[in-house]
Amino acid sequence: MRNEDPREVRAIERPFDLKLCLPGSKSVGLRQLAISALAHDSSAIQNLDRSSDINAMTNALGQFGVEIQRIGNRLNIDPTKFNFTSDVHLDLDMSGVSLRLLLAVSALRTGSTTFDGHASLRARPNQHLLEALKQLGCTVQSNDGRLPIAVSGPATGNSVRLQTSVTSQYLTALLLASPVFTQGLRVELVDTLTSAPYVELTLNEMARRGVSVQRDGNILKVKPQTYRGSNVDVEGDATASTYFAALATLHQSTVHLDNLALNTTQGDIEFLNVCERLGATVGRDHGGITISGPTQLNSLGEICMVDMPDAALTLMAMAPYLPDKTHITGLATLRHKECDRISCPAQELRKAGITAEEGPDYITIVPGNTHPATFDTHDDHRMAMSLAIFATRTPGCSIRDPSCVEKTYTNFWADLDRAYQ
Repeated sequence: MRNEDPREVRAIERPFDLKLCLPGSKSVGLRQLAISALAHDSSAIQNLDRSSDINAMTNALGQFGVEIQRIGNRLNIDPTKFNFTSDVHLDLDMSGVSLRLLLAVSALRTGSTTFDGHASLRARPNQHLLEALKQLGCTVQSNDGRLPIAVSGPATGNSVRLQTSVTSQYLTALLLASPVFTQGLRVELVDTLTSAPYVELTLNEMARRGVSVQRDGNILKVKPQTYRGSNVDVEGDATASTYFAALATLHQSTVHLDNLALNTTQGDIEFLNVCERLGATVGRDHGGITISGPTQLNSLGEICMVDMPDAALTLMAMAPYLPDKTHITGLATLRHKECDRISCPAQELRKAGITAEEGPDYITIVPGNTHPATFDTHDDHRMAMSLAIFATRTPGCSIRDPSCVEKTYTNFWADLDRAYQ
């Protein structure tokens, strides 16, 4: 936790009408950075701000020899000096996606790649991905599947059996690196694929760069191919949009998102359907999206969030203000994020007088009379942002470690402040 004072979040007292340009999608941006590093030609990526996750990835790629020049929110990437042979030590800070993507990239290198990071990243599991790298012929050392990790390649195999019930990031990582493998790659999924929309996002971003993936049931095949250099404009972050969609829904207000479309392949766009179930109106607006909140909120009852787990915390923050209790299921992967995103939200909501009951893959939140609280973020940016949404309806709340939002949304607090103007 940083040495900073808690940030008070004022209650929103009147409806607002807000136009917002979202930060570029972290999910798209990190995938495109990895692809750009593996391409034969230079690329340019637009709309990527200086969030700590993006910085962690660009710093790591720089240590691989990839030349990256930032001009505002544009990144120019020259991969022609990618170093496949030297020993490299990478610090990924708190970026779990960057870690998993680069673990797979390290399988292409003959040198040793050592990975480490923040204590919260050290706690996150990677065992199933590391087992896949071993199947491919890499030498792997780890702390029981956790950081620090050392990988030495190159991969010589072309087929793996992969478990993906913990996170779909393992599959995404292998798919992104697979066109560069000498023989391509065949991946057989041996259990339930969780967070499937993120894999569809991966396939979409690969296709944008000229690489195709064959899929037959639980088997995916990628032939050796070449990523083309490209100019890529990264759309707004759908997960970031959930906070402001929630604000509009809770406060009978309107939010216009001008750099995100309803046909995006980002899975968390489905959260807008949740807002519609709660009574909000959602529509296209001059190429963007407009969300307008209802005069009276509806109940949800039970809802499965297995395909949009990052948006689940946003719904947890809204649930105390709904007419009846909300039972949110499909959350097993949340136990393995920056913090335990079932137990930690339950703990924080109880501070404000809310009953929250948790199970292995669910949480049940009962609405009630709330009272002021000072919330801990548990080193988790999404905890901070979702609890801020809760606090806009309960006067007197504060958020500890508010700058943790810089992991993915550097301007979150400034954008939130615009709802009071």
